[in-house]
Amino acid sequence: MRVAIFCEYFYPFISGVVTHIDTLRQGLEAEGHEVLIVTLDPKAKRHYIKDRVLYCPAIPLKKIYGYGVANPVNLKRLKIVKAFKPDIIHFHTEFSMGIFAMFAAQRLKLPSVYTLHTMYDDYLFYIFRYGTERVARPAAHRILRNLAARVTKIIGPSQKVEAYMRRCGVTQEINIIPNTVDLTDFMTANVPQEDVQAVRKQLGITPDDVTFCFVGRLGKEKSIDVLIDYFAANFAKEERFKLFVIGDGPEKEQLAYQIEHLGLEKQIKLLGRIEHEDLPAYYQAFSLFATASLTEMNSISMLEATASGLYVLQRLDIYNRDQIVSGVNGDVFTTPAEFGDIVRGYAGKTPEERQALRKSVSAYAALYGPKEFTEKVLDVYQRAIETYKHNPKGLPKHGADKPASHKKGKK
Repeated sequence: MRVAIFCEYFYPFISGVVTHIDTLRQGLEAEGHEVLIVTLDPKAKRHYIKDRVLYCPAIPLKKIYGYGVANPVNLKRLKIVKAFKPDIIHFHTEFSMGIFAMFAAQRLKLPSVYTLHTMYDDYLFYIFRYGTERVARPAAHRILRNLAARVTKIIGPSQKVEAYMRRCGVTQEINIIPNTVDLTDFMTANVPQEDVQAVRKQLGITPDDVTFCFVGRLGKEKSIDVLIDYFAANFAKEERFKLFVIGDGPEKEQLAYQIEHLGLEKQIKLLGRIEHEDLPAYYQAFSLFATASLTEMNSISMLEATASGLYVLQRLDIYNRDQIVSGVNGDVFTTPAEFGDIVRGYAGKTPEERQALRKSVSAYAALYGPKEFTEKVLDVYQRAIETYKHNPKGLPKHGADKPASHKKGKK
């Protein structure tokens, strides 16, 4: 099968969506399929292909970190995609590349699959002034509803996606396929201990320290300010507790100011962007992974952390509650006091107990890997091709050809 995958950005930009797409590409290619990724490059003056990725010229959007916008109806780009001879179109964006993907699917008479990665209700503040998001929300729901009506199949990484799309008025079947990561690079046995020790030395981590990490985009929607406040409420001036934030984004300066205002420069460090290939040693250097974000669909960085054996502290998100099995791979908290209690419980464990917990977390993360993920996506592709073959001008009736394996609650 030849698969054309469309996204708004790809390497060298780093994000959970990029990791997700690269995992899918590697899985498909391992099964003998051919993949062309179509994405943007705001620095490019012309279309070019590098490492099986078609990079397209775009205008950078300064207000939305890391994004660009390109002509969504480009005949030169269409000619390049047509030459690839795809069997199916799969897009992971609702913006210029997503619009172009739907245009390409229509012009080339191909089935299309759409994966939703983002709860856009939580991101409208980037575009609209404070207080006007409420007005924009119905319009955003209508756009998503209309987009869903034009594709052959929809994929979402969690039940949270389904709940969100139903609120938007989408009635089509939604195939729930949890995100995954290639565990190989993150497993303790595959990370050189000298690299881990070098990170600990660089960051000043001692054997008695209890360290947290957060890895992700430094955006308002990630609620890193809440995580910092909860940390400060429990561990201010207890220097053995340390929080390390990895990533870059528009909130970096505000978070730096917050840390300075709290007087926690010695305990909370903003490490900036770390190259993805270097992340395994960083994960292994820390004790815990912590997040206060309520906007995640199925966090890739959390999966990478658990693959590394890090016990997760997650602020309660009822739609993502099933990602955490208390005492096995993490715990949830709702208040600063609950956050502190979980951490102090961990801090009271012996080194042997902590090591056993790391093994438990890693084992749980290994239950669902890239091979299973790829097979589920391929199943959706095959059903999309069959659906389009029998009904190229429309979608199946509501609930048609819905497989038993996609019923709610099934893994």
